[in-house]
Amino acid sequence: MQHEREPDDGEAFAPLGGGPRTKATTLTDRLVTAIAVGEYSPGERLPSERDLAASLGVSRQTVRQALQQVTDLGLLETRRGRSGGAFVAQVSWEDVAPEVARRTLESEIPRLLELYDYRCMVEGMIARAAAERRTDDDAAALEQELEQFRSATSMTQARSADRRLHGLVTAAARNPHLTSLSAHLTAAATLGFGVEPYTQEFYDEALAQHAELVGHVVRGEAEAAGRCAQHHFMLTLETMRAGLRRAQGA
Repeated sequence: MQHEREPDDGEAFAPLGGGPRTKATTLTDRLVTAIAVGEYSPGERLPSERDLAASLGVSRQTVRQALQQVTDLGLLETRRGRSGGAFVAQVSWEDVAPEVARRTLESEIPRLLELYDYRCMVEGMIARAAAERRTDDDAAALEQELEQFRSATSMTQARSADRRLHGLVTAAARNPHLTSLSAHLTAAATLGFGVEPYTQEFYDEALAQHAELVGHVVRGEAEAAGRCAQHHFMLTLETMRAGLRRAQGA
């Protein structure tokens, strides 16, 4: 019987400082921080152990250990049954683990500044290509998804609509290499999870930027679409900085 081999974690799991750390501990810190910045919201179900392991490039054992540690902190709860899994609890991270989020963000934000800059340039290129190549069907789908984002009643719904909307923009660019690069950069810029942080604090700003971006793409305004996308994708960094300020003040 073959034993599961733990993959090489690579850059996504670079040490966070403070001495040697296990992969499970590093993942625990990043899960706590993902909850703190709004990558996962109270009541939301996390991806399965298998999916997290595959997307993060670690073993299921590492994921299982990290999930248990976050559960022990009170930030996750496990539900059984077909619709069960690990769900974000209603407990405030600021009450139980502000130092974890602070330590992680103080390390990660400076390390990722150049990557955020690169990501914004790539997303600007994608938006320009989308504006040049979009079809009428693309335009209709984008406008429909914008309305889904506008009508979201929770950050979980907003995050899902955001993912679909930007997926439509990327698809309209019609280049699989850009699609792959965008996915890679999204994962690298979001603590490895590939999930944009969303909090109520930034929802209105995100909505206005989405409306502007969709409008430029639909009207075929390539340069304006590129500039808008470059500005919009800095919102991820601003959300993380806001999370750091909350952690420092907790």
